[in-house]
Amino acid sequence: MPAHGSTPFLRLDNATFRLGDRLVFPNTSWIFRRGEQWGVIGPNGSGKSLLADCLRGQLPLVGGELQYHFRAPRGLGVEEAIGLMSFDERRREVHETVVQSRWNSLEEQGALVVREHLSFERVMDINPFEVRGDDRAPRAVFAARLRRAARLLELSALWNRALLSLSNGERQRVELARVLCRPLRLLILDEPFAALDRPTRDHFSRGLERLMATSLRVLLISTRPEDLPRPVTHLLYVRNCRILQAGPRGRIPPRPNLPSARSREDFSASMRFSPDIDKAPKRHPTSPRAGGATDSLRNQTHNLVQLRGVTVRYGDDIILNHLDWTIRQGESWALLGPNGSGKSTLLALIAGDHPQAYVNDVVIFGRKRGQGESIWDIKRRIGWVSPELQTYFRQEATCFEVAASGFFDSNGLFESPAPRHRRAALAWLERFGLRQFASTPLFMLSAGLQRMALMARALVKRPALLLLDEPCQGLDLAHCHLLVRMVDKLIRARATVVVYVTHREEEIPPTITRVLRLGSNT
Repeated sequence: MPAHGSTPFLRLDNATFRLGDRLVFPNTSWIFRRGEQWGVIGPNGSGKSLLADCLRGQLPLVGGELQYHFRAPRGLGVEEAIGLMSFDERRREVHETVVQSRWNSLEEQGALVVREHLSFERVMDINPFEVRGDDRAPRAVFAARLRRAARLLELSALWNRALLSLSNGERQRVELARVLCRPLRLLILDEPFAALDRPTRDHFSRGLERLMATSLRVLLISTRPEDLPRPVTHLLYVRNCRILQAGPRGRIPPRPNLPSARSREDFSASMRFSPDIDKAPKRHPTSPRAGGATDSLRNQTHNLVQLRGVTVRYGDDIILNHLDWTIRQGESWALLGPNGSGKSTLLALIAGDHPQAYVNDVVIFGRKRGQGESIWDIKRRIGWVSPELQTYFRQEATCFEVAASGFFDSNGLFESPAPRHRRAALAWLERFGLRQFASTPLFMLSAGLQRMALMARALVKRPALLLLDEPCQGLDLAHCHLLVRMVDKLIRARATVVVYVTHREEEIPPTITRVLRLGSNT
């Protein structure tokens, strides 16, 4: 008799799935055994998240078998015993709950707080009008799961915070807690370390190690193998919607998702900047602007951004506290700080997407906010990339429409673009290796490739100010290198001023020499 740990937990036997009109993971065989914990690695667009959908029964099985060797909790189907935490799963919730609520942030009364969001009724989708029997036992089990999740994710400080006041990283921890509160047999985590600062990543990794020591099986999806915690015993390497390698962690190369030398050349070839950028003289970013460089900053005030005594609060929650900051022409900045320090809020104030800009001393391009300026006049000179921005677009928006919408600062393309706009949008998609996906809906791409499409959107209009909020989040090393090198070249060419937010300081372009580091209640 085989040991309990070697018996199958989940099995694919010559399985083939369908996505739209194409087949994915054709004739795939794989066994996930009870004594194993698996990680899924591979480059952006390789099909890692699609594999999760296959295992959850979200894609039609057209050949072979998908076998679940575990029992679902009472009252649930077997697929319901598989929990998933991913950016795509959070997209609608983030948009509806947070983005819309922000514009009511001056009237905090009645705002949903974390403890309510994590209540038994909300997490378990309990109909308040349903007549139910004695549910004390399920509530007690739920409460135990919630306590464990709260310890794992350090939620005590967030318990009474309004959802709309949370940072991207804080919100991710709350949404993961919701998943962990449900009765699960398999937990799939898709890029769970994205948007988390280093201390939170380290704490979360230790918590995952404790969680993986229980009977819960975990499947971790990551573009960065080094993020996978120690209890991950086995790796799947995925590329082109196929499993190319599978086995014990020590037998899979530590970086199988690095591109080949030929692939790196292809990425470099896609970076064909216009001559005025490629040939611009390289100057220190703080030196006075000389003739011959790109004209995107010409005829502007010396100070692009001035913030004086800026305070942002939601009720009793203070996000920014009397902050002074000036961004001058020719400067580029790294904006650093832990989760919840106010980095994304600060960018939203500058970009015109936060209403509290109007009750603060905020001057953008020489115009004080709230003195009759057009928000669209501000936006047309700013390029912006953020995790939140991905939530704005409708499901069917194509990559071309997303890129071209940058000319109109709209969340989609609602008018026919001029020929020059069309050419520019396609050229930037080409530079990011996305030309072949121009007619593909944005959300058919991986989250990492979606981010690259948003970079194209931000750059089509050659903005004077480029705000990048975690631009490398979800990117594999090849795409991260491509993006960082491109931003570095733009700064050297003095084509734009950059504010760069990241939790991984090794990703900061080398030409960025100024740092604003936020702390709690800055």
